[in-house]
Amino acid sequence: MDQTKPIDGQRRAGAATDLEARVVVLEILSMTALALAMDTSEDADVGHARGIASLVLETVRQRCDEMGMTADARLSARSYADQLLSTALLSLYPDSPREH
Repeated sequence: MDQTKPIDGQRRAGAATDLEARVVVLEILSMTALALAMDTSEDADVGHARGIASLVLETVRQRCDEMGMTADARLSARSYADQLLSTALLSLYPDSPREH
């Protein structure tokens, strides 16, 4: 966590690459955090996990509203969040009914 500024005159292309790399890291961190927050033991409460997913989706919706995002940006954000959460639920609870 030592570098947040462009390196050696890094320009737009470098900044885009840096942004893409950071998104990958954030995806991994978010999936790890979800796995830790959701109970994956043998007697796991899948309903609790779905509740966490619903809370995240509602928070994304609220944040998009607060930021005044365009309709397309809101749809993109909500779709992306839904995709990540669905992947997490399917990965962590492969034998549970698909209700997400």
